[in-house]
Amino acid sequence: MRKLKVVMVSFAHVHAPGYAEQLARDQRVELAGVYDEDEARGRGYAQRYNVPFYPDLASMLERVKPDVAVVCSPTKMHVEHVKLAAEHGAHLFIEKPLARTVRECDEIIAAVSKAGVKATVGFNARFDPANAAAKAVVERGELGRVLTARVRIAHSGALDRWFDGPRWFADAELAGGGGFLDLGVHGADLLRWLLGEARGVVARVANLTGAYPIDDFGAAVIEFGSGAVGVLEAGWVQRAGENPLEVYGDRGTLVRGPGGLRVYTEVKGVWGWFTPAQLPRVGGNALSDLIDAVLADREPLVTLADGRAATEIMQAAYMSSAEGRYVRLPL
Repeated sequence: MRKLKVVMVSFAHVHAPGYAEQLARDQRVELAGVYDEDEARGRGYAQRYNVPFYPDLASMLERVKPDVAVVCSPTKMHVEHVKLAAEHGAHLFIEKPLARTVRECDEIIAAVSKAGVKATVGFNARFDPANAAAKAVVERGELGRVLTARVRIAHSGALDRWFDGPRWFADAELAGGGGFLDLGVHGADLLRWLLGEARGVVARVANLTGAYPIDDFGAAVIEFGSGAVGVLEAGWVQRAGENPLEVYGDRGTLVRGPGGLRVYTEVKGVWGWFTPAQLPRVGGNALSDLIDAVLADREPLVTLADGRAATEIMQAAYMSSAEGRYVRLPL
């Protein structure tokens, strides 16, 4: 079987080296080229993987003719880079967030649709077996009608100045938002995946540490079409502690934490905490799923519509905080 040719479009994102390592181990693909807007960085990674470096993205796409492009550039550049790769027929992995705004998401979706290529977004939390089990529990109705859910995704990035090197993370023009967007977009996707479409958001986004000239924390209350309410906390100000998922229904509770997944519900007339005997057999991440999708000629499990919806929730949260009001969706 012919190996898929894959190219890296920038190593700007902190997850890009991990994706390159993943590709280097995957026997189904061949890492065939590197482009980077930072030439020194790009040449370094190209040398590490013994592949050509291209200072011009169009030239790489024309010469390599890749099957897949992995886009890990600063978020502002996603529209330009995705359009160019799609026009050259490359299927696309796009690191989250899909774009800075809904309008930019729509430009990306239109370009991908016109080119007829497959594309996905780096929402890797969906491939965590515990999260997949949580979704199955909700869908089976084991919690009854879901009333509320809460998710926190946080680390100490601002406290420990993780972004003194990749400073674009702290540049609002390049990134679109700070700690709340960077991590909160994962939580927005997870809540929507579990609860359905959102219909409104109220939020507070703040710079608590002053480490960078951008927000490092945010909290949002998200109303969903079902009537359920989700609470999202995210940022770069958590020295230690849990990053839990909690779902509360009128017939049970689900908690995912360091100890794994636990469900409080009624089983054969007995109420209590139960641990799922077997988690769903999922694994990998959005990138490996895209490769599977290309080889099997199916659509990726995470779609660009999912990426757009998460961006819309986050954009509404920033609008809410800036304007001091409840923001209705769709925007």
